[in-house]
Amino acid sequence: MTVAPNLLPLRIRLPYTTEEEFIEKYGSNVARGGVFIATRALKEEGTALAFEFVLADGTRLLRGEGVVVKAQIDEGGGRSGMTVRFVKLDAPSKVFIERLVAYRSGEPASPPEVRAAPAAPSRPVATPTPAPAASPAPVAAERRPAAPAAPPAPSVGTNAAGLLSTPPPPGMVRRTAPAPAAAPPSAPAVAPPEAVRPPTATTRPVAAPPAPQAEAPRRAEPPPQRQSPTPPVEAPFARPPEPVRPVQPLPVDPPPAAPVAPPSSTVGATRAEPPAPVQVAPPSAAPTATRTEPPPVARNPTPVDPAPASVQTPPPVAREPAAPAAPIERAPEEPPPRVEAPAPAPPEDIRRSPEFKGRRRTVLEVPVAAPVAPAAPEVVLGIDLGTTEARVAVFHEGAPRLIPTGGQEARGLPSMLAVDASGQLLVGTAAQAEAERTPRHAATGLKRLLGLRARSPRLRGFVGLPFSVTADPRGDASVELHGRVIPLTEFATHLLRELKSSAAAFLGREATRAVLSVPAHFDARQRAALREAAELAGLQVSRILNAPAAATLAYGHGRGLARKRVLVVDLGGGGLEISVVQVTGDDLEIVTTGCEPMLGGMDFDARIAEALNAELRGQAEPSPESPPDWGSLRAAAESAKVVLSEQEETTVSLRGGAQLSLSRERVEALTADLAQRVTEATREVLESSALTPQGLDAVLLVGGQSRAPLVRRRLEESLGVPVRSDVDPLGAVALGAALLGRSLLEIDSGKPGATVSDVLSVPLGVGERGGTIRRVFERNTRLPADKTLVLPVTLGPLSLALFQGPSPLVAESEYLGALHFQLERAGEAEIHFSLSQDGILSLSATLPGSKRQPVPLVTEDLDDAARDALLARSPFATEVEARPTGLFSGLRKLFGKR
Repeated sequence: MTVAPNLLPLRIRLPYTTEEEFIEKYGSNVARGGVFIATRALKEEGTALAFEFVLADGTRLLRGEGVVVKAQIDEGGGRSGMTVRFVKLDAPSKVFIERLVAYRSGEPASPPEVRAAPAAPSRPVATPTPAPAASPAPVAAERRPAAPAAPPAPSVGTNAAGLLSTPPPPGMVRRTAPAPAAAPPSAPAVAPPEAVRPPTATTRPVAAPPAPQAEAPRRAEPPPQRQSPTPPVEAPFARPPEPVRPVQPLPVDPPPAAPVAPPSSTVGATRAEPPAPVQVAPPSAAPTATRTEPPPVARNPTPVDPAPASVQTPPPVAREPAAPAAPIERAPEEPPPRVEAPAPAPPEDIRRSPEFKGRRRTVLEVPVAAPVAPAAPEVVLGIDLGTTEARVAVFHEGAPRLIPTGGQEARGLPSMLAVDASGQLLVGTAAQAEAERTPRHAATGLKRLLGLRARSPRLRGFVGLPFSVTADPRGDASVELHGRVIPLTEFATHLLRELKSSAAAFLGREATRAVLSVPAHFDARQRAALREAAELAGLQVSRILNAPAAATLAYGHGRGLARKRVLVVDLGGGGLEISVVQVTGDDLEIVTTGCEPMLGGMDFDARIAEALNAELRGQAEPSPESPPDWGSLRAAAESAKVVLSEQEETTVSLRGGAQLSLSRERVEALTADLAQRVTEATREVLESSALTPQGLDAVLLVGGQSRAPLVRRRLEESLGVPVRSDVDPLGAVALGAALLGRSLLEIDSGKPGATVSDVLSVPLGVGERGGTIRRVFERNTRLPADKTLVLPVTLGPLSLALFQGPSPLVAESEYLGALHFQLERAGEAEIHFSLSQDGILSLSATLPGSKRQPVPLVTEDLDDAARDALLARSPFATEVEARPTGLFSGLRKLFGKR
């Protein structure tokens, strides 16, 4: 919410799921004038707040501005908190507070349970003359025989808070009346008090005491109802009550009647009740009797511990009832209760103060309620949207934990998309089941294509994809299944919703914040596409984290590492990422990073699938003829690869009943060159930063393909150091993302938390005339980063094309978009590039004669002719590098440089 500069924002997330639950369990802390907030994080008295109370699901209850008028902390384990006086409330909050106060005062639409602590009387004491026994006041009810007189009541005590010490029997509502400690035997009986209750179908008019001359006009009286000639039944008390201790009443208008409604199990519901015996003064009573009205019962359905002697119960709010209600129903076999102890009265100095007399309720009179259960801690999900499987984790019960998805035992959700016969979109396990029935209707490995254009040079490197790739209206790569074109952002959205739903089932509540892990080779456009999918799935992205950094967080958690240099090799289904990470405690600093997006577990699967297909043809078995038919064969190859990571030999069952035998030795021979590329890429990353394997403290190998024994063996042979095996290769990335999410929450609350200092893994620059790229951000640039490009300009249009990729050529890099300007003055233009901590790009410009303003990046794709024309208008030209001559030229040639 927007907060004024001089107000301190305060957002309180409550553990309650509904408004009714909040009213029942916390309503006693809220008044019209303010609220008591139970907390140990106190603000100074006089602090101006912009507060907001929300339920567990984010629904707002109260919103407004207030001032802290009292702050108290009890180190002895008591109740600590601060009292906030309302200054301003929005309209929905005012309506909600009125409903809450009406519920606490016993007005209509209040919850049913009645367990209350009586306070000082809220009406003036009246002395009406009781009616003669022969002509009692009529009671509106059904015709039925009169109930017998009730027997004497058993003794019922109260605790220090004024609550009845024994629960009322079914069908009865307890009533209490203050009484002194002693009374003469001849004291007159006191009529039982009436409490304000919701109206029901049966009512009993009660004569109201005469109002003073100065009181304000009352509401219109409800129309009288038909009176029944059935006379009331006399039920005297078991013993005469004692004289009432006089208490200074509050100057409020007495209501015209004090009806009482029977209890109900449905909030706000009314029902007709049969007539019940009503207690009246016996004929032998004195001519006049003092009738004392009790205060409205303050509802609190949860039991409250007896209040200490030093705590005074504040006077309640006196409110007029909406309409008369039914009389109290008492079971004929149960005697009426007897009250033996009065409610504690306010101290003399408070009762005599003019301020106490002239107001109904202030924030300083908020009663002390039972301790509120602490709110469930907020959580941030850690999500690894893998190429073959997606996982979600959370920091739960003091440790990071993977959340089961896709089944009771499975912990990974298949990253698969399918369309059934009716055209419905399926993801996860449902898509996997559809793929087994109709392989042409399913696709996997789509994360590789997320955020890429249909004309991407990287897409051209994926040969033999088992699905059809086409362009959506924006020119982005999309998959075509069963005659339907599905944008990959939509696929990612559905997959993230499944993970979010699994997390909600595990936690018992919805989580809306997440840390997303991505491959290090994802460019700015791919990261923005993933963030967009998460927002469409209802997730607030707190951070986008590279997968190697997330795995390092999981490895370093709880180890107390001090300046350890860790090499992380993440060989997943979609690509290879390599990073060197400096670990100090829970703080991570990425030293260098590199990637090979065309080398992953899916490439190993393709090699195995090709061998299986060749064997089928050699045995004259049916084999797939086109790439869309290879889906089942690749799935069988992946399953066999996983089994051979643990066994030496396995049998592969194919569609059509064919059975093929496959050994680990053969699989390693088929994929030996791929494993060799992993080791070569790893050594290149180390050498690019002048690092050696001997300078490493640990080597981590994570990702699904890292389980292959060949990859681990080749990496250890190349580096000469062992690879750690105490890290979960499949869940480490999701666990690390969850740990970072936990740290972000701790940092938000002012506590120290883990930090990750990442670097840019893919260079970014501006296209030049001649088809090259002028780099603005180099690889391993520390994030976040800002750069300014200054160039001389003339009147007229100015266009710049932006590219990102490891190659210095435009044709081999990803086209991000274009900037277009119309210049009205000549001079110098400044183009400001900004990369966030997540690696997402934002742009602004300072043109001649104008201030710095953000500029949009036009992301529509261009064909070859339009892209060449855009590059031809670039203000930059390819610079010819001046080659050295003489001695320096000979030295460079000697070291293999030109």
